Amino acid sequence: MDWGYDRRGLGDADVPPARPFNWVVVGGSAIECLIFGGFGAYALWLGIALNFRGDGFANDLNFLAAAALLALAAGFGVGAFLMSFRWFEARIVGARIMGAVVHLGATAVAAWAFIWAGVYQIGVDRSYGYWPPWIAFAIAAGVIAVGIAVLTSLVLPRNRRARGRTL
Repeated sequence: MDWGYDRRGLGDADVPPARPFNWVVVGGSAIECLIFGGFGAYALWLGIALNFRGDGFANDLNFLAAAALLALAAGFGVGAFLMSFRWFEARIVGARIMGAVVHLGATAVAAWAFIWAGVYQIGVDRSYGYWPPWIAFAIAAGVIAVGIAVLTSLVLPRNRRARGRTL
């Protein structure tokens, strides 16, 4: 019986965890990718629709926000892609680790941005453009929860049935 490199049954980080937890990790990453991609596409569309109708600097900031959201969506998507397919595990050494690192980098940036936005919104008076800060904190908590699941998936006991199978 092979108990992994440390004799505690943890196995290597390249070997996927049990199937249900792997679906939670990849599904959460894919949902993050779709949400951030949707908001990025909306911000890009809004910037194009409002082009030359307002302050030029504000429009540039809108395009910058759209680019940041689309970059975060790409980070979450690449992370989910590398962590999900066994084809990568068979051909690229450390594909799950690379996917987790990309995902955790995007998680750190997104969580920081949403926590900062929520803290900034606490001091704003309830006038035009106000939104409750708990929305930003809830989004940051969801992003952090999926990031913790990704990090946990690297040290969970490996799926022993998937040891010899590749896609």
